[in-house]
Amino acid sequence: MIIRNDLTKSTVERTIEAIEAGKKDDAKELAKLIWEETRPVHDMYGDLTASLFTFIAKKYGEEAVEEAHRYYGEEIWKPILLSMKDKGVAALINVYAFFMRTHGFDFYCEEDGEKYVFVSKYCPSGGRMMKEGKNDNSDRHPFQFGTTKKAYPWSFHKKGISYYCSHCSLWMDMLPREWGWDIFEFKFGRQFDEEGKPIDEPCRTIIYKTPRS
Repeated sequence: MIIRNDLTKSTVERTIEAIEAGKKDDAKELAKLIWEETRPVHDMYGDLTASLFTFIAKKYGEEAVEEAHRYYGEEIWKPILLSMKDKGVAALINVYAFFMRTHGFDFYCEEDGEKYVFVSKYCPSGGRMMKEGKNDNSDRHPFQFGTTKKAYPWSFHKKGISYYCSHCSLWMDMLPREWGWDIFEFKFGRQFDEEGKPIDEPCRTIIYKTPRS
């Protein structure tokens, strides 16, 4: 029986070993690999979520997509968000930036006296699916993830919005206001045209320094 330690040793462990052995170039390459090897799993779970919401819309109607987003928003996002309310907006900004970095966004942040604006030129979830042509308003990929057939408040008052992307309208706009911490505003941007080419239409997450209500 052969024990395959080469299959169980993490890239983090291999990176530390390279650092301790003074193998600077190897450590650099392994550090890059830590990031690269997480992307397929990240993308698969994004696609899985989009597929799940497509199933919900087909079986129960697309209005049920809002219900589902609200359900897991209450379960998952609300405790995280409201745990930062007493810590203030500065804590939220750091957490939100951490989220965008680890998610793989191409973004920058602007600040003025009133607000912070996170400008996303590339979203590695909904934007990536749009780039790859995976939504049902494109014929560039076998996947046909659902998009809204009507305009709803939870779809930025637009039709043709992916069910996946619509959670941003709820999580980073509508729900925090309903929960009593009205500091978010989200502006949707397509990021890519019908052929999957980048365009200058970023998404923007606005976080106000003083709650609006």
